[in-house]
Formats: sequence, C-alpha cells, structure tokens
Amino acid sequence: MSAVIQSPTGPQIERLQHLLEWLRSERPLTTRRAANRFGVARRTIANDIKYLRKIGVPLEYDAKKGSYFLTEPYGNLPLLSLSRTDFAAFLVARHALEALGDSMHASILQQVAERLATHLPETIHLESDLLTRTLRIEMGPKPHAPLRHLEALEEAVQFQQVVWIRYFSNHRAALTEREIEPYALLSYQSRWYVIAYCRHRQEMRDFRVDRIKDLAVRPHKVFSLPRDFDLDRYLGPAFGMHRGDRTYAVHVRFSPYQARWIQEERWHESQVMALRTDGTLDVRMQVTGLNDIARWVLSYGAEAEVISPPVLRHRVAREARRLAALYADVGSLNDEVASNDG
Repeated sequence: MSAVIQSPTGPQIERLQHLLEWLRSERPLTTRRAANRFGVARRTIANDIKYLRKIGVPLEYDAKKGSYFLTEPYGNLPLLSLSRTDFAAFLVARHALEALGDSMHASILQQVAERLATHLPETIHLESDLLTRTLRIEMGPKPHAPLRHLEALEEAVQFQQVVWIRYFSNHRAALTEREIEPYALLSYQSRWYVIAYCRHRQEMRDFRVDRIKDLAVRPHKVFSLPRDFDLDRYLGPAFGMHRGDRTYAVHVRFSPYQARWIQEERWHESQVMALRTDGTLDVRMQVTGLNDIARWVLSYGAEAEVISPPVLRHRVAREARRLAALYADVGSLNDEVASNDG
C-alpha cells in the first residue's frame, strides 16, 4: 500500500515553487544556500526536496558539482485543492497587489485565477470578476507608470546578484549611476523601495523603484547577504522612510476635535496615547529621524502642537511662519464676503 502524501501548506508551498524555479534556472542549488535564502534549517530544505521527489519531480544530486539538478524538463507542480475561501483570498491578493502598484504580478494572478475558475467544482464557484465589482483597495498615490524593473529586482534579491542602475535623485535633481547589492524589497504607502548596499557610497541606501530609469543585472557578480542583516532592525523605529542616526522622544498634543480621529489609528509601534481632562490628546513615541513626523504634524495645522523635542518644535514653528508669510495678504473669509456684498 502506497503512503499518502500530505499536501503542503503555508510557506512550504511558496518554497517548493521557488525551489522548482531555481532548478529550472540551472543555478547551483544546495541545502545550505537554499536554507540561507529562505531563512529555514537545512533539514527543512532536505524535506522539501524529498517531497518534490515524492510527487515526481525528476531531480538528482551531482556530487561532483555539489548541486541538485533536474534530469529532464518538468512542468508545474500539481494543483492543490482549494476551498471557496481560498479562491476568494487569491482574488483579494490580486487586488491588493494592484493597489500596491505591482501591476505585473497582479496581472499574472488575474490570469491564473481565470484559468483556475474554469477547473473548480461548482461547489466553490466564484466569478473571478465579482470582487472587481464589489471590492476596492486604495493605498494612496501611486507611480504614473508600471514598475518595469520590479521583477528583475526580485530575482536579483533572490539570487544575490549585483545590479547596475541609473537612478534619478529627487534631492539632487540629478541622474546617477551605481552598482548596488539588493538585500530586500519593501512596499511602503504604495511605493516600492529596494533596500541595498550601494557600492558607490559604500553604505546602505533605500532606492525608490519608480525612480530607477535603467537597470542591468550582473549575473556573474554575486554577493553574500551579511548574516547580521535584519530588515526590521535596519528599518528601526522610523516614522516613515526617512530615517536618521538619532532616536527622539516625540510628544505631540492634539486638539479635542482632532483627538477623536487620532485615537482610531495605530501610527507607530511605540506610540502611547493619553487623553487629558480638557479633551486634548497626548501622543508619545520613540522615532529615528524627524522629517516624516514633521510633515505629519504639519498636515493637521493648528490642531496639533509639538511639545517636544525642541528641535522638532522649532522646525514645525519655522514652517508655520513660512506658511503664514505665504498667506499674509489673504484676509478672512468674512472680510471677502463683506467686500463682495458691497
């Protein structure tokens, strides 16, 4: 009696697909390299390879080359069983990717969903365009054009390949060329960033993908991801994408009116809120860098006051004076109405 092969779930499904693509690429594949790539134990990768063999993937190990390889071409992994909820989640993922600006992968998911829909049993039938009519995910401003370099960067991150880019710096208003070692990709407020070590500056940098004008992957130039690199630690307690070397204890006080809305959100992982007896709301947090939080405070106008640190209070006050100067010649609305009536 043949043993029952248990269907993989969760992260293993994604690993199996990536391992199969890795084998197809004919790049050297070892349990050690794969374990480092996916952040799991070598035993886990060994079990993944064992599973691939069980379902008929023709792979062997070449002791001379020290690598696994496909002995013959192989198609796609067998289709896993799906429930109606699974299929609906699949469609929601497509909409989420589209909202994040990843139109390429959203289109791929849509095509796959349409093919799946024709093979699903009637018991879990769900029109693939139903969510298009009933669900909308908006993530704020998005780049004007599709992110044409995102797929190449994903592969470069996966296979730890050096990438040459021609990049437009908004801060300097100039095009620059450099080689980078892409460590990770990050989507933040509908904008994609590649977190990379810049060989030109010899330091870590964040590059907005939509500002990369040209790109070339250097397949023969590889790098090793530092063992101590941790994306969460790298991003740190910043309030946005603009980080600094110093951590500030920020204290902002909101008016009773604005407090009702501020209380509804979790703005930062370190935030502590306290409602005062007069109805004002104190928000305290520990953040690195002040650029983004200064913009956040200014967006609420006179409904928000920086209590500390002094450097942030002075920065906001300076911008408030500049704003007042811009509108110094503008009278009150009541004055204008009275003038027009006269």
